[in-house]
Amino acid sequence: MGKKDRNTPRLAFASLRDMPGTRVMFWVVDECPYCNERHMHIAGNLRLADPGESLGEYPAPCDPSRVYEVTLPPRPKRKQGKEARRKARREGRDEVLDDDKW
Repeated sequence: MGKKDRNTPRLAFASLRDMPGTRVMFWVVDECPYCNERHMHIAGNLRLADPGESLGEYPAPCDPSRVYEVTLPPRPKRKQGKEARRKARREGRDEVLDDDKW
């Protein structure tokens, strides 16, 4: 681990969950980048708060001297080849079927 790794916060992907029976929301980090444990951070009131505002840097509960950035997980990439299948369908629609092609 170099010097650069020690100072920059690592990314921690979180999901938004609410506490059953209450109006409190939490950002749940399922896998901490430092200890691989689950941590929770308060996101605010269910009706009044905007949970996106509470994303950002937090001290890690496992080691408060280290900081990680709570962010949303990346969106999955689009499947490759979908455009090619669409193009083939469009080209097939334009063809005129003759008696020879049946």
